[in-house]
Amino acid sequence: MALPDAEDSAYGVSFFQRLEADAPKRSVTQGPDPADVFESLKHNVSNLLNARIGESLSAPELGLIDFNDASLSSHDLAVQIRRAIRHCLQTYEPRLKNMDIIVQPDNGSPLNLRFQIVASVNVGALHRKFQIDLLLDSNRKYRVV
Repeated sequence: MALPDAEDSAYGVSFFQRLEADAPKRSVTQGPDPADVFESLKHNVSNLLNARIGESLSAPELGLIDFNDASLSSHDLAVQIRRAIRHCLQTYEPRLKNMDIIVQPDNGSPLNLRFQIVASVNVGALHRKFQIDLLLDSNRKYRVV
């Protein structure tokens, strides 16, 4: 029996979530619950984007650079962050495919930047659209909203 390509297999929760002591048992024959996969994706995206390049010895390119360069305009900063988010997620979150990242400025709070990530996820052998709304707050932390 041939193994399916990684591109065609159903992705479940992350490796570290499966290792947790109180993690629920997973069936090899039954696909993962889509709600678990989506929660896992949100959690992992938040962790990835809040990591800084150079913080991980085993993956020195993991994360984003520090965007505290005051010489950039907010539009230039948003474009650079958008590009960095795309690169980080394409490299370290293989469950997300066909990503579109949209910058959504927060007119009510100009120090905050909002991003919307729309991607395809293969869950239970079905391709589904997945959307994450991110907020880069004044403390430069990414929060899933």
